[in-house]
Amino acid sequence: MRRHFAIRPASFMTGFYSFIRLLLAVLFVLPLWTGAVAATATAKNSVSAAGPAVRNTKGLLWKIESPGAAANYLFGTIHSDDPRITALPDAVTRTLDASTRFVMEAIIDGESLMRMAEVMFFNDERTLEQVVGRKLYAESVKALSARGMPTLGVEKQKPWAVMMALSMPPPRTGEFLDLVLQARAAQQNKPVSGLETVAEQLAIFDELPLRDQVALLEDTVRLQPELDREFEALHKAWLARDLAAIIAISEKHKPTDERLYQEGMDRLIVQRNRRMAERMTPMLKQGGAFIAVGAAHLPGETGLLQLIEKAGYRVTAIY
Repeated sequence: MRRHFAIRPASFMTGFYSFIRLLLAVLFVLPLWTGAVAATATAKNSVSAAGPAVRNTKGLLWKIESPGAAANYLFGTIHSDDPRITALPDAVTRTLDASTRFVMEAIIDGESLMRMAEVMFFNDERTLEQVVGRKLYAESVKALSARGMPTLGVEKQKPWAVMMALSMPPPRTGEFLDLVLQARAAQQNKPVSGLETVAEQLAIFDELPLRDQVALLEDTVRLQPELDREFEALHKAWLARDLAAIIAISEKHKPTDERLYQEGMDRLIVQRNRRMAERMTPMLKQGGAFIAVGAAHLPGETGLLQLIEKAGYRVTAIY
């Protein structure tokens, strides 16, 4: 007998919205996680026990100037839906409102969600429990439930997807800072674009060997008792506009596998920052852009601020 769709509409919609919630969580925590690793890399590459302090570590909103073009602005975000974060400072709203275009790390839309749904699940006979083992699987499901994350379909998720979901601060409103900025720009009919595609961001982890995905998941499960405290410290550092503090906090949570850490740095930091800086070039030449990226991408020798300075622009903190 054919089952009619309307027999269990409530349970279907609950499962559907849980799935969408998981997709959004992974999409937003991916830049948060990679931003944290970015800060760790910045700290290791830019500071030594006897060396100088990292440059450009105080401020979230930076004015980018060059002769003959309107100023651009670079805003360091934290990918969070905490109301303390999403209450935009006047300096940010004034600058965004006066800009001619808005640029973010990646555009989150229906196509992005579809792409996520394609890559975060095994498309063969493998299951998460088979790949990570019974113990880690049980610990992962328990941790997801404890963080209020949906466990629908978790048995077919890849380790990196579960790791991302477990790296998410407990959801509050669902109105992430990035979406708040994007919505404000869209309401003003500004062109909105991304420096990266979601596919490029997903590939950072989806292309990792399974053994590395499992190692990252193990680390994330192990750190669960500490995460809420560290997320609060991270939020306070951002509110204080203290990029150096963000670096220090993030240093605590690098992978325990030094090989994995070192191999990930090139993909997560050097390549991404260079790619974003290169894609900013025509926007900066045109002028009038408001560009929002994770705050941890800003400071350090491989950070966007120094890459932009080396390209001949004047960079000044205004908030």
